[in-house]
Amino acid sequence: MNPPANPPPPPDTNGIRPPLGTRVASKPHARNGGNPYPPETREMVYQLWENGGGEIGGYSALRTPQLLELRQQGHFPHMNTVKNWIKQRERTGHLLPKRATGNIFATREVDGQDLVNLTLIRLVRQKATIDEVRAYIHNRNPAVHPYSPSQIHRAEKRLGLSRKVGSTTSTEAHTPINLHKRDNYWNREFPFGVKGEETDNMIDIDECHLKLESQNRKYGKTTKQSRCDSRGMYKKGAGGVSVLMGISGLGGEQGLQFHQTFSEGGTDMYRFYCFMEDFIAFLEVNRPGQLFCFTMDNLNIHKDPAVIDLIENAGHRIVYRAPYWSCDGAIEYVFNTLHTMLQMDTFNGATTVEELMLKIDDKIHLMSMSSFRPYFVHVGFAP
Repeated sequence: MNPPANPPPPPDTNGIRPPLGTRVASKPHARNGGNPYPPETREMVYQLWENGGGEIGGYSALRTPQLLELRQQGHFPHMNTVKNWIKQRERTGHLLPKRATGNIFATREVDGQDLVNLTLIRLVRQKATIDEVRAYIHNRNPAVHPYSPSQIHRAEKRLGLSRKVGSTTSTEAHTPINLHKRDNYWNREFPFGVKGEETDNMIDIDECHLKLESQNRKYGKTTKQSRCDSRGMYKKGAGGVSVLMGISGLGGEQGLQFHQTFSEGGTDMYRFYCFMEDFIAFLEVNRPGQLFCFTMDNLNIHKDPAVIDLIENAGHRIVYRAPYWSCDGAIEYVFNTLHTMLQMDTFNGATTVEELMLKIDDKIHLMSMSSFRPYFVHVGFAP
């Protein structure tokens, strides 16, 4: 009969052969995670190195044909291990191996007021390190022994927290006047805010600039001796394309959007006025009779009286978002999606500004195959 697959470890037999049928699992070699070399072996190797001349010729004494053969058989330490031992001796004065402690699993959980404190610090300081969180919780409750990182991780998982790429909101956004403006934007009705506005009637407008080099990925993987290189089509400082775009919160299978691209000059007052004039004419053809509420940031050209008169004379309305709160704009996330789609399309990437403009049109058309409403819901509008 074959022995069991995972039998209990046999007792120490003090050199006596174990009973027949007893399987003894072989211990891995020291270089493969097994027990470390004993101090006697370490001292012997160090003496060979020291007697051979130390830094001058000691390493040659450890590369004799006999030792090389033993090293290949796994009976003599690797040269990198020897060098680490020598550095340890010079640094600490001994060659003792580190004590194996194993992986200690903390079973105590974060509960009660400590869990509340964990929630508070994550609400206030999302970018706090794990040690800063541990210190905060301990300082709020010194009578309890500090929690381990694994305990904090488990508690954060219970709270539904997840690790994300960090972003930063300008400190100007948190000034009293800008916080007041943001509160008005979300909690007051027109003309001060968008409370009560139907998401179907909302249109968000903004502009962005995309460069050819944005499609050139900076990192990759290859073999150690090779360069991470590919045939270059993009040059640093190459031209780019500016995009003026407006998206609607209309539900349905397809999204309503209007955009224009240009490669020369910036978005000045004249260009933005012409864009709005064309956009309003587009809405009259595609959504006749429907009046929209435009929203955009506080750029000066957006607030020009000529632009406001153009919008209001067409029967539409306009509400400006609070300064520095770009996260309230659905169009900002659409631009982020557009940029990501361009970066992913590196196999058929654009080589000229004209090709980039065509690819931008294609990506926006692909995005408009579904509604932009989820972007509006994401920033706070009604589903």
